[in-house]
Amino acid sequence: MNGKLKVLTAGVLFFMGGQFVQAQQKKDEAKEKEIEEVVVVGYGTQKKSDVTSSVATVKGDAIANLNTPTFEAQLAGRSSGVQVVNNSGEIGRAPTVRIRGINSISSGTAPLYVVDGVPIFSGDTGGGNTAANALGDINPADIETMTVLKDGAATAIYGSRAANGVILITTKKGKSGRFSVTYNNQYSIANVVKKFDLLETPDFIKISNEKAAAVNSIWARGTDFNTDWQDAVLRTGTQTDHFLSMTGGLGNGNYYASFGYTNQEGVIKPNGMERISVRMNADQKVTNWLKLSSSLSYSETQYKGLNNGYNSISGAMFSAVRQLPNTPIYDATKPTGYNIFTSGTTSMVGQWDNYIPITSSLTNIAYIVNNNKYQSDLTRFIGSIAADVKITDWASYKLQISKDRSVTTGFLYWNRVHGDGFSRGGYIDNNYLNLDRWNIQNILDLKKSFQDHNFNLVLVNEFQKQKSNYFFGQGQGLSSDYFGEVGLISGSYTTQYSGGSNSENGLISYAARLSYNYANKYFIQGTIRRDGLSALPTANKWGNFPGLSLGWTVSNENFLKGNKVLSELKLRASYGKVGNTDIGNYPYLGLYGPFKYADYTGIAYSQAGNDQLKWETNVKKNIGADFGFANNRLTFSADYFINQNDGLILAVPVPPSLGVPNNSINKNIGSMENKGFEFSLGADLVKNENFTWNVNGNLTLMENKVLALVGGNDIYPSQNGQTAYLIREGESLRSLYGFKYWGVNMANGNPVYYKADGSLVQGNLNNSTYYVFDPSNPSVLGAQSTLGNADRQILGNTLPTYFGALNTNMKYKNFDFGVMARFSGGNKIFNVTRRELLNQDFYNNGTEILGRWQSVSDPGDGWTPRLYGTKGSFVNLEGVANSRFVEKGDFLKVDNITLGYSFDKSVIEKVSLSKFRVYAVLQNAIMFTKYTGIDPEMESTGMDYNSVPRQMTFSMGINATF
Repeated sequence: MNGKLKVLTAGVLFFMGGQFVQAQQKKDEAKEKEIEEVVVVGYGTQKKSDVTSSVATVKGDAIANLNTPTFEAQLAGRSSGVQVVNNSGEIGRAPTVRIRGINSISSGTAPLYVVDGVPIFSGDTGGGNTAANALGDINPADIETMTVLKDGAATAIYGSRAANGVILITTKKGKSGRFSVTYNNQYSIANVVKKFDLLETPDFIKISNEKAAAVNSIWARGTDFNTDWQDAVLRTGTQTDHFLSMTGGLGNGNYYASFGYTNQEGVIKPNGMERISVRMNADQKVTNWLKLSSSLSYSETQYKGLNNGYNSISGAMFSAVRQLPNTPIYDATKPTGYNIFTSGTTSMVGQWDNYIPITSSLTNIAYIVNNNKYQSDLTRFIGSIAADVKITDWASYKLQISKDRSVTTGFLYWNRVHGDGFSRGGYIDNNYLNLDRWNIQNILDLKKSFQDHNFNLVLVNEFQKQKSNYFFGQGQGLSSDYFGEVGLISGSYTTQYSGGSNSENGLISYAARLSYNYANKYFIQGTIRRDGLSALPTANKWGNFPGLSLGWTVSNENFLKGNKVLSELKLRASYGKVGNTDIGNYPYLGLYGPFKYADYTGIAYSQAGNDQLKWETNVKKNIGADFGFANNRLTFSADYFINQNDGLILAVPVPPSLGVPNNSINKNIGSMENKGFEFSLGADLVKNENFTWNVNGNLTLMENKVLALVGGNDIYPSQNGQTAYLIREGESLRSLYGFKYWGVNMANGNPVYYKADGSLVQGNLNNSTYYVFDPSNPSVLGAQSTLGNADRQILGNTLPTYFGALNTNMKYKNFDFGVMARFSGGNKIFNVTRRELLNQDFYNNGTEILGRWQSVSDPGDGWTPRLYGTKGSFVNLEGVANSRFVEKGDFLKVDNITLGYSFDKSVIEKVSLSKFRVYAVLQNAIMFTKYTGIDPEMESTGMDYNSVPRQMTFSMGINATF
């Protein structure tokens, strides 16, 4: 993509030098009629004053200059009820978006995304080797508004796909009668917000040999080097963004066209992204009764990824924090130039002067990140064409045909000299993923008013079909490293593998929405949708999804009209039933799959069918109120919601004697509830000709509770080698579950734990056995005891119980300044990384280990036991949750600080500019938290382990409009 910047530069010069000269800009903009604000809703729009459901809109101007590769990341803190968690600094890794909590246990929990009426693919489309967020194919600069549909009445129009909420994206359109060219440029630099606090060489030598002394050995020596291995994989990242757009009108039509280029270098090697995006939106009035429109976008995105597996020996952060600081990265005497020891079937980082090599034959991670390759190249087309037919003054019909196609070519190469590819003589993988979705919508819109009676009926018929095709080819035993650059070439490797998959599903829908209001005072809206889904058995293929909302604009009543204090008061209530179709393509069928026995291939039973399976359902209830004071200078909204999730699909155990795969059958068994309060506040504190100052904020209070499981039995999922949480009736989903830690026995340095009955036991490190502990007589080992599964306890919920944001913007003459702060809390995090930095092997450690117990006279911090080499699983209880490493996840972040200056028109008009602004943005600027890890948002299902640290980004840019 090196030539793409040249293409962009040529395009800029062309449009600047030629096109804007032809622009016929009108001077009578001040005479334009003020139009009442409208809100995008499902399959249409509504006046904001008519909306009776829970809907939040984020305008593109509010997020225009933020440095995020994907638009959903920019939603963080912008709306109550919407939580966006970026749990990794890895580019391509999709953030987690939750609308009013998690609404499933085993099925999908992501919202439905609709761009200009097109339901699009979301999730990871990287093909398996490199993370690639499907939403990263859409340029955030093209977005006009993002509308979040939260309650049942708002989402019911999307029926079976709306259990997790809906996010409607509207891209920019042309404006008739005006032509303008806009060019935005931004340059950013980024560094990790914080690195792990690791031991330097002097302390490393001391700690390592203290571990070794417990097993009558000595491990470490040599102080010539003090290497920071984190610097070997981390770096200062940069990002360059160019964005060029044109908008205007021609006759009875208007158009919007844009070209974007982004090149982002991640803070961890070799992570990065390069994207080119093109968009063309056009509307043309053909006759008085026919309008044609199109929305077309195309993008090419390349992601460079890395191995960052939780316990992969070549995982970038896993390895970097464990490397020995008294060994060098490079060794000029070796053919590779790196400090590598290779002998026979072993290849590891060289031990240098140490007595023993690093544990687990850990590789030289600097060589790995510089020589292994993970790459995904994506092309994405999202487009729709539509015809709007005006039947009468009160009736119109719209036909929209759309397509979303994502094609990914993946590439992986493991170098044969060292690392993952060493034992295979080099390894290479090419893969191909094709996602294809067609969508057809027929929409009939009827609007009629009779005096004070206003009606609007929308009828929808929708068809959707999608296919997924995936295949891969792999080879090992490469004849030359050259083929690590070009991909699979016949005859270049000794052993080959191949495979693939193919699936499809379809959806047919009929929907109706009837809205009525009397005199703009009393509102009622009813919605019904009937969906047919191919992923379900015939008996349950169809489902009905109703929605109802009521509203009363009290401020339009005569007794409140003209009130100077209370300028607006609206009461709302809603109900809706929606579904979750993200349950797989064939969850109800008995399936057969490939099976290999020795050198023979065949097929075997892979999934037990259930012809009674249904989609998961979600009943959403909401009551709310909107207030406006002093001519809406101060606004306030409050909502209370309950989301009841029923028929959640869970694996029901069956006797092994039946021979059912995985000894389970999927059934609609589970039930779960989310409920809470949402508050939003906005205030124009100062509003005059030279100075404006406004503040807005939101707060969400939320509670999650599991109501029903299979037979009321707990579920103990295992993730990344950890059995750290459980799913239990009456508790929050995925509550941390493990052993409760008391502290260190100051008499001998043993760790002490609570049993389920509240009594104490100490783990005697000398023989890995538990004994009764008496705090009043700590020097005596009591009777032999145990610490088993029955002693595990709930250690805290992993889902935040509150979150929100505060945003303020000021403008003084030509200067503008804005700050947004986000907060979240009420949850607990199992800091697995912290535990592993206290390992008892020949790895490096975190500085916390310096607080270990050494003797009765030097007991340390009272929390860190004495060291005992090779016994980390006993000292730290590896593999299970331990309250010793469970911390509060509360935080307050000053997320964005923006300062800009707009030049006077009298100055810029001399060079034919209508707007020219320079600005600077600092993102992820300051964090306040007691959490000891890198970042409390670096968690996945309540666990923090070896993630790529998040980054602080400083950006400078310009906005120029001709």
